[in-house]
Amino acid sequence: MPAAWPRRVEYAVDLLAVLVLKELRVRYKRTVLGYAWSLLQPLAFAVVFYVVFKYFFRFQAEVDYRLFLVCGLFAWQWYANAVTGATMALIGNGPLITKVNFPRVYAVLSGFMNDLVHYLLALPVVFGFMLAFGYGPRVSWLWLLPMLLVVQSALVLGLALLLATLNLFLRDLERLVTIGVLMQFHLTPVVYPESYIPERFGWLMLANPMAGLVIGWRDALLFGTVDGPLLGAAAAWAAGLLGLGAWVFAVQQKRFAEVV
Repeated sequence: MPAAWPRRVEYAVDLLAVLVLKELRVRYKRTVLGYAWSLLQPLAFAVVFYVVFKYFFRFQAEVDYRLFLVCGLFAWQWYANAVTGATMALIGNGPLITKVNFPRVYAVLSGFMNDLVHYLLALPVVFGFMLAFGYGPRVSWLWLLPMLLVVQSALVLGLALLLATLNLFLRDLERLVTIGVLMQFHLTPVVYPESYIPERFGWLMLANPMAGLVIGWRDALLFGTVDGPLLGAAAAWAAGLLGLGAWVFAVQQKRFAEVV
């Protein structure tokens, strides 16, 4: 029995790698720029937001506003792409689910890993911007960046499992999630600092896990610190949603082949 574990692990890694590569091929099929689109999207938004808020509204930030935007937009893009894409994780792998016997969770994990890899590959671009504006690496990155990575990964994976499952039974959910993520973007301090939020609405920061994570990424990268209560609230949301998503997925997965 112990000898079977290495083979099972090897099989799991190989299957997940195949599914992730499939996701990448589908994502960039017949595109010229390929992976560069993952960088161009947040950078294009950064340019638009910079022009609008810096020159139209005369917006002032604690650091250069271009760097402020880049540090938040890439983290937000990871979340937004992963959550909106998760609704189709099971439906998009329908032929595999109905015809092949394999762990159904891999259909969700492949999309999750795809977006995680894209974010990790985008971080050097963020570091490059920081160096250009005179911000270097900090010792606190050794524990703050992995901590933020774990919390956001748990949040994204929990939502991916939950939404991928529910969308099989309520196909309108895909459109509702798109609208919800757009609304959440405006309620999250991605393009404005948290100091602009009136005190009476401060509870929204605790109720929105991405608020704590976007602020956490920005503060950790630029200043080597994080807001403990906000990140703690985000971690609590992440743990709760990961548990809920895993439970809903496990309960309903026996019905996937019937409804996909």
